[in-house]
Amino acid sequence: MDNSSKLILDIYDIAQGSAAAACNGEILRRFRQDLSFESALIGDLGVFGDRLVPTGAHLHNMPAERISARQSTMGEELILVNGTIKTSDPALAASFRRRGKSIATDIARTTVDPDILAYCRKYETAHSLTWVSDRLVQDRITAISFWRAQRRQAFLGNAEQLANLVLPHLIQARQINVRLNAARLQRHATVTLLSSTHGRLYFAVEEAIALMQEEWPQWSPPFLPAALLAALRSHPGMEYAGQRLHVRARLEGAVLTLSVTRRSESAHGLTAAERRCAVLAAQGLQYKEIAGRLLVSPSTVRNQLSSVYRKLNVKNKTSLARVLELGEVDG
Repeated sequence: MDNSSKLILDIYDIAQGSAAAACNGEILRRFRQDLSFESALIGDLGVFGDRLVPTGAHLHNMPAERISARQSTMGEELILVNGTIKTSDPALAASFRRRGKSIATDIARTTVDPDILAYCRKYETAHSLTWVSDRLVQDRITAISFWRAQRRQAFLGNAEQLANLVLPHLIQARQINVRLNAARLQRHATVTLLSSTHGRLYFAVEEAIALMQEEWPQWSPPFLPAALLAALRSHPGMEYAGQRLHVRARLEGAVLTLSVTRRSESAHGLTAAERRCAVLAAQGLQYKEIAGRLLVSPSTVRNQLSSVYRKLNVKNKTSLARVLELGEVDG
């Protein structure tokens, strides 16, 4: 059995046996055995009107800050559904002109822009091998890039040939993995978005976009909802608790990472309103204070807390706080 055939079989085995969060990384580690590279990226572009917007990415051996540095270096990139692209990235531009074919690029020979060259030196990118799918799969296309750091280690014709043979199977294997793990991506899954500090989305997995549109039906990329961004900025812990979503954010350099979870009834059957009441009561607030925070009447708070105590089988705020600390209720 030749190397490409064995690689293809191994990719399908990984897709069928790995969790959704681990699939891309395991596939790339296996790929690296036959195609050496220092770093890589698998990125998905979803269809929104006549534009393609990044909806997911797996970064392999590369820091998240590279995403924000790319935008500041390359400037605004516009990708249209008809396959045309406006970009300063020579490798990506060449790949979009020949979608479905892997393109090897010697960066220093394709641009004289000092900012792009400095960016590539900083992130150890002398050569790239890029492949962009030539058809939509579930309303998205996928771009895959491999990078080598040394000028003397160019991607040769055999690397392009291997990528052309195997990468279409990688796309199919990822779809198999998604279907097999679909049950894990439902009610309580946490999904991730990456954005600039000003709310410009870099990447958002498709599940995250769907969840965000449950909270803000009229919202669409490429910017975070203004209400969410304002809430995160005003909250000391950079959190947002909405009607349908709970969002936690953290800042890493110039990249904002948001973890989004659908709010649903807990295992004890608490509603979202009851959970909000329970958290505030556990913090020691009185009925009137809780009512003021939640913009409801004190009698409503009394009724909700009575239901909470009954469902959680607790009798006072001390016991309630203990249950919340144990993580039995998602506050």
